[in-house]
Amino acid sequence: MTTPVELVWGALRLDPEAFRLLLAASAPRAGLGLTVAYLAGLSMALGQSVALFAARVSARRFVATLAVQGLLFLASFAVWALSLWWVARLGFDAARPLRDVVGVVGLAYAPQLFGFLVLTPYLGVPLQSVLSVWTLLATLVAASAVFGLGLREALACSAVGWLLARLLQHTLGAPVVRSGRWVRAWVAGIEAASRRPSAGSR
Repeated sequence: MTTPVELVWGALRLDPEAFRLLLAASAPRAGLGLTVAYLAGLSMALGQSVALFAARVSARRFVATLAVQGLLFLASFAVWALSLWWVARLGFDAARPLRDVVGVVGLAYAPQLFGFLVLTPYLGVPLQSVLSVWTLLATLVAASAVFGLGLREALACSAVGWLLARLLQHTLGAPVVRSGRWVRAWVAGIEAASRRPSAGSR
């Protein structure tokens, strides 16, 4: 039996068989995909937590903020997976259960598990670019596997799905995005800290 760790390793190697094995697994497919996507969100949040260190937030707030950022990342992933599923269904007549798409695309986010490395001095920005390209390639392999599309069709499907997801986030989802940023700042206590009078002003 193929374990989740082996599936993640296969996704990191851009092995199409890993995604096919996930589709053939008897275990809930969406569960593994959501787990990988959430852990990837946590890792990326940790890699981008310089502002939290600079604000000297407490350990409790730091952990809570990472958890919230992971959930926000998961929500963004859900919009992307739903957009990809819809575009493939309508534009390429490639119908698959949504749980399959969520599972496979979530597994394709495996490279983002290394997002914490973005904290590395001087190498953070190049590493983030590498992880983005790596995830894109994994998503293409995943889309090809789950929808049975060729590479060019998978690329077109992914590109249109990405554009649709961005459009939704900047239109209907704009209030949700703003609310998410407010909640993240509130949990971190950054806004509250910025309103506190400094010692020199007393």
